[in-house]
Amino acid sequence: MFIIPYKMETVFTRLPIVNICIIVITSLMFFLTIYESLPNDVIESLILQEWDLGQMIGNAFLHADLFHLVGNMLFLWIFGNAVCATVGNLAYPFLYLFLAICASSTHLTFDSHPAIGASGAVNGIIGMALILFPMNRLNCVYGYSMPMIGVFWKSGRFTTKTYWMILFWFVFDVFGLLLGGGNIAYWAHIGGFTVGLLTASSLLLFNVVETYDPTFIDIVTGKKLERQTYNLQELQEIAARQPGLPVQSSVSLASPSRHSSSSQAPTPMKEPMVIFRVTNVIQKENVITWFFINEGDALSDVAVQCGTPVVAEINPSRALPRRVTGWLRLKNGSFATPCEVKIGLSYAVASRRVN
Repeated sequence: MFIIPYKMETVFTRLPIVNICIIVITSLMFFLTIYESLPNDVIESLILQEWDLGQMIGNAFLHADLFHLVGNMLFLWIFGNAVCATVGNLAYPFLYLFLAICASSTHLTFDSHPAIGASGAVNGIIGMALILFPMNRLNCVYGYSMPMIGVFWKSGRFTTKTYWMILFWFVFDVFGLLLGGGNIAYWAHIGGFTVGLLTASSLLLFNVVETYDPTFIDIVTGKKLERQTYNLQELQEIAARQPGLPVQSSVSLASPSRHSSSSQAPTPMKEPMVIFRVTNVIQKENVITWFFINEGDALSDVAVQCGTPVVAEINPSRALPRRVTGWLRLKNGSFATPCEVKIGLSYAVASRRVN
């Protein structure tokens, strides 16, 4: 039986370039070792065996086999991209190395066996994700076989909250530690995970990072509730409920004009369902930003317009597939008077483009 996540839904305000670089470097190190492109003494100097800073960091870039590498890099891709986009590309590499050192320190304290692998640092990132994105949707695939009851193979996909899967994996690590065996550095996992929890909590409590989804701190303090689904026309109601937002804007969807190559009356076409699930609304001085996930149909060539002096922006604009995150921003306005926002879009109907 297996349960493997493949996507966590969240809002990306910046590209997680550094996390991608770490994945590439770690993968490159693996292939350099298996093809014996690195001297044995160099590899030996990176294995975690004693309280040496080079070993405490270097072991995170070594892996025993391809399965070990793919498992760690998959989880680092899913959760690391979100954490990197939240803390920023400048801080993320130092954060990752810090988590690797803490995981190695925990292993050296409670386990005398040599260890390699990024699992400790990755578990630290997962611990941070539990604090930063507990209520986000996590898409997973599963598969199992139970021949004794006639089920030789069954697989599928499901979606759950991030915190359910992360807590499940943590309990699995705890049981692995208590039962022993498996030649797995469970202490490094638990140490990295715990430090990740504390680090993310500290960043939130001291307002070091800005998030666009309900965090664990928000849930505990009651600041944010479960995200809900809103039609695009209801965005102004979301803004109106935010403290300090004197907004009475009227958000309207521009009616798409239909073009036909025939002189006959055009065939009635189904208009797209435009539903943005709003994750957060933020005002900073004269800028208001709505962060959303497209829960409706796939759109493209999205354009937004507002009367002067207000400047309206939407991102992404070239293509907005279903389940993709984005933001709608109004700036350079006092918002003391109602303003109308018009959105134009393009969508496909029966192999034709409608604008």
